[in-house]
Amino acid sequence: MSSKLASDLDNPDFTGAVNPDSRLAVIFYKRPMPNEFESNKQGRPIFYDADFVKIMIPGDKDSIIDTFAREDHKKKFPQHWAHYQNQQAGDSREIGTPLAQWPRLTPSQVEELRALKFFTVEAVANASDAQLQKIGMAAGMSPYAFRDHAVRFLKVAEGDSAAQEAEERTKQLEAEKQALVDQMATEKAETERKFAELQAQIQALLPKPKRKYAKKEAA
Repeated sequence: MSSKLASDLDNPDFTGAVNPDSRLAVIFYKRPMPNEFESNKQGRPIFYDADFVKIMIPGDKDSIIDTFAREDHKKKFPQHWAHYQNQQAGDSREIGTPLAQWPRLTPSQVEELRALKFFTVEAVANASDAQLQKIGMAAGMSPYAFRDHAVRFLKVAEGDSAAQEAEERTKQLEAEKQALVDQMATEKAETERKFAELQAQIQALLPKPKRKYAKKEAA
């Protein structure tokens, strides 16, 4: 058996399991930090923007790691790091399906779950049993049933997305087929036009047949 940790995505023994890191709420952000050297040099407070990472366990409001973003953090949470970089470029979308997009939840339930550090439907679907206990009856049902609903919602959404993608691909193929048919029809018409012109030119170049006159009978 491999000696790698189960959270290591390169571990073949981990295939098909739930990545423990997916049960964490991870946020990269910028924090202004004092630059003591430049502050002393210029005689006024000078700050710089540093990359930080906040790692939280959904359902546990007291378990928070808030520190400088190191290279190992970026490698451990590549999607969150990429999302953070996109935010700097103006893309502020959350990673996953926002809870507000889940029709099952009311706005107040969404806010209650966000207070517990559950920000997406995926976070609920990947929650451990211990994390579910923190949710309690926040969604108006048992936390286990709530997780099952989240899993089913994502599967249906994934199926709808695949069906929509297949439909769009079919439409694209039909459009390409029609374009090819139109192109062939245009080329055929052009070929027939040129052939007709060539026939007309050939006919114009051919000598015209002489008319035959009947001999007059002697009177």
